[in-house]
Amino acid sequence: MTTGSAGRARLQALLLLGASLLVVAIPPVRHTLGHGLALLATGQLGQFQTYLLSLGAWAPAASIALMTAEALLVPVPVMIIMVANGLVFGLWPGMLISLAGGLTGGLAAYAVGRWLGRALVERFLPATSLRAADRLMAKYGAWAVVLGRWIPGVPGDPVSYASGLTRMPAAKFTILTAIGLVPANFVTSFLGTEVPGDVPITYWIGGWTIGVVGWLVYRKLRPHPHPSHAATSARSAAASRPPE
Repeated sequence: MTTGSAGRARLQALLLLGASLLVVAIPPVRHTLGHGLALLATGQLGQFQTYLLSLGAWAPAASIALMTAEALLVPVPVMIIMVANGLVFGLWPGMLISLAGGLTGGLAAYAVGRWLGRALVERFLPATSLRAADRLMAKYGAWAVVLGRWIPGVPGDPVSYASGLTRMPAAKFTILTAIGLVPANFVTSFLGTEVPGDVPITYWIGGWTIGVVGWLVYRKLRPHPHPSHAATSARSAAASRPPE
C-alpha cells in the first residue's frame, strides 16, 4: 500500500470514529442510546420493546446504532441487544437487523484496529480481552472471526479489533463475520421471540452475579504467559502499530 493510500485510509478511519463520537455527543441521540442501554442492562426487555417501537421508522436504525456503540464504546454484551431485537421485531426482521448491526459494529472496530493502531485499541478494550482475542487469532487464524461471534457474554468486539491489528483483508473479514453472525443472530432472535417481556429482577441480578463470578474465577485460574511470551507479544504489538 502506498503512503498516500495509507494516509487516506487512516483519514477515513478517523472520520468514522469522529462520526461515531459526534452521534453520541448529540443530546437526543445520546439520550436515546443511553435510555435504551439502561433498559437492556436492567433486564427491562418489555419496556425496551415499547420504547424502541415508539421510535417508529427509526427503531431499526436505533438498534443498529446500539450494536455499533456496543462494539466501540459500551461494555454491554451484544447478545442482550440481539435477543431484544427478536423480541421487538420478530424472528426474521430481528435477525436481519442484528446482522446489519453486527456487521456495522464489527467493521467499525476493525477499522479502528487496522488504521489507528494498538495503542488506541487498548483505550477501547480491557487488556485481558485483547490478549484473549490475540490468543484466539493465534490458535485458529482467520476462523477466530467466526468463532468469536459464538462466544456469549463478551462486551466490546475484541476479535474485530484484533483482525484489524493483524491486517486481515477487509473483504475476508466481512465474509467471515457474516458467516459467524448468521447462526448466532438466528438463535438469539428466536430466543427473543420466546421472551415474555421484562426479566424478573432477582433472575437478572443472579445472572449478572454468575457472569461476574465466572469471569473472576477465569482470571484467577487462567495460565499466565511466560515472560518470554510476554516479550514476544510486546514485539508483536509494536509491529502492529501503523508507521508514523
